[in-house]
Amino acid sequence: MGIFHWMMIDMTTSVPRLGRHHFAHLRSVAMGVPVKDAATLYLGIHHGHQADGAHRMTVQEVRAIARRHGEPAWRLIGLLIRVDSSTHQQAPSLEDFVVARGLEDWSEEDALNFYLEAHPEQGNAKGKRRERLLHMQLELLERLEKLSAVPPSPTDLVSTWFDPEMAKKLIGAGMVTLQDLADRIRVGGQWFSGLPGVGATKSQRIEAFARNLLGDAALQQHTFIIPTAEQLPAVPPSSADLMIDASVARLPKHLTYPDPPQPVLAARNDADAITEWISVKAGSQQTATSYRREATRLLLWLQEEAGRKLFSTMTTADCAAYMAFLGDIPARWISRTRTRPGAPGWAPFRGQLNHHSRQYAINVVVALFNWLHAAKYIPLNPWVLVKHDVGDDPDARPLDTKSLSEGTMVEILRVIERQPPSPSRSRILFILKFMEAVGLRSQELISARLADFSLEPEGWVLQVHGKGSKNRIAAVPGQAMEALQGYLLARGISGIETAPSATPLLSDLADPTKPIGYQALYEHVKNWLAKSVAGSNLPERERRRLSGASTHWLRHTFGTRAVAREVPLDVIQEQLGHASIQITMNIYGRAPIKRRTHEIGKAFNATTSDV
Repeated sequence: MGIFHWMMIDMTTSVPRLGRHHFAHLRSVAMGVPVKDAATLYLGIHHGHQADGAHRMTVQEVRAIARRHGEPAWRLIGLLIRVDSSTHQQAPSLEDFVVARGLEDWSEEDALNFYLEAHPEQGNAKGKRRERLLHMQLELLERLEKLSAVPPSPTDLVSTWFDPEMAKKLIGAGMVTLQDLADRIRVGGQWFSGLPGVGATKSQRIEAFARNLLGDAALQQHTFIIPTAEQLPAVPPSSADLMIDASVARLPKHLTYPDPPQPVLAARNDADAITEWISVKAGSQQTATSYRREATRLLLWLQEEAGRKLFSTMTTADCAAYMAFLGDIPARWISRTRTRPGAPGWAPFRGQLNHHSRQYAINVVVALFNWLHAAKYIPLNPWVLVKHDVGDDPDARPLDTKSLSEGTMVEILRVIERQPPSPSRSRILFILKFMEAVGLRSQELISARLADFSLEPEGWVLQVHGKGSKNRIAAVPGQAMEALQGYLLARGISGIETAPSATPLLSDLADPTKPIGYQALYEHVKNWLAKSVAGSNLPERERRRLSGASTHWLRHTFGTRAVAREVPLDVIQEQLGHASIQITMNIYGRAPIKRRTHEIGKAFNATTSDV
């Protein structure tokens, strides 16, 4: 793979070059390393049968250079000089041998015989000659390397150092120069996924060859180290605080506090400030995780891209730059491997952010800075001076809610009901039927207990502790109650009235008394939906649409079904726990659209003729 290249690729001409790795290959072969092993290591070949050809070509090129420089021993290049390995062990001089063995009183002839007996290679003229030839060969290679080896440059075309076949693959995947290749390798993970016919083994050989060319530092993956409290400088008193203190000092004593006000926060650096903010503002572990992820991303960006700035020194220009950064995240910030934060190969992002995720990231950062400024941790809040609304998503389809149509739900239930009975099957049937009729959030579903149900004069209801730690009452209609009773019987529970109050609504498959977590629910629904769609008679277009279906789709299914059955929007709002009816209208409100199409249709009816 990495020998010489004379051809033109994509209108870019390469010329043959000799690099230090070619001479390293020849030295290795001279020292007894098999040609195949040396070529794999230094010439970057990816098939064993290429080794002999690559070796011969290297020998011919170096011999040609030796002849051009008038080296009389040019034929030594590539010559295999077999020397007994024992000759490479440095023998002592005769004088040192005599002293070491205590032979000073012996005759010179006897001492020489003892010496040749201990080091027979010193008396082997043929072995000595081979050793001298090997020494001459290595010295010649060293001289020629200094005269002719061209050090690879990151700006060199890959076709300069790689064979035509591999160079074509690299260029086709966007790696035109060695720097392009190094940048791609530094990304980590399956960086080679765009190279046809290259898997993990070949990619390792390409990496090894690239390291020989450019050195380890050029391919070193950047490690993002999350700053700890000990690594961040303490935030000094703000200028605003100092001005206030100076003003207070000039006030009459009766208008001042007996003691200066104490800081509101215990935090004295940005890492601690993030932790303190999360501890008082995040209402759940899920929210806390999201808040920490977004705050840590900003903290890393300030360290890596903004000259190690602190929260207190951010400017409006920094805010704009960070928003632009979120819209086009550089490749080195995107992790290609699953590893813990701060470990080699980890990066703060898993991919480019979609429109919703970008807006959420900005909203979290704005909320953090509003809180820090209110607590006087930072003197000024630059985020209030910039427009941080990214606008509407141009790819959004407001009328295409992520829900299951009635026909789709019927078909999916039909497929599931034909499966052999099992605890898993009973649970998914309950989830689909119950969620379609009640519309809970995923967290609300897994947090519910049978004690939360009650039969009121108005009917069955469920006490829900929902988003924002707010309580609400959700109606549980007949479809949901029927599904629940069947699910309880499948779990060996005779009925909701006799079940222990602490019994979870959704239970672990192995232990019906234990609840399940969010991830288990997500994977359970996702897997069953995927399996059901695959075994259904749904049209191909609907199958593709449902490829992303998850638990949250079931909540939207309730909303769209309720709207289609003309349930008033205020009732849907209360059932779903939306903060305002405007949110419900934005997601499910088709009545204004229906009126608009009706009115515009009357004015521009195709059957209406001009009078």
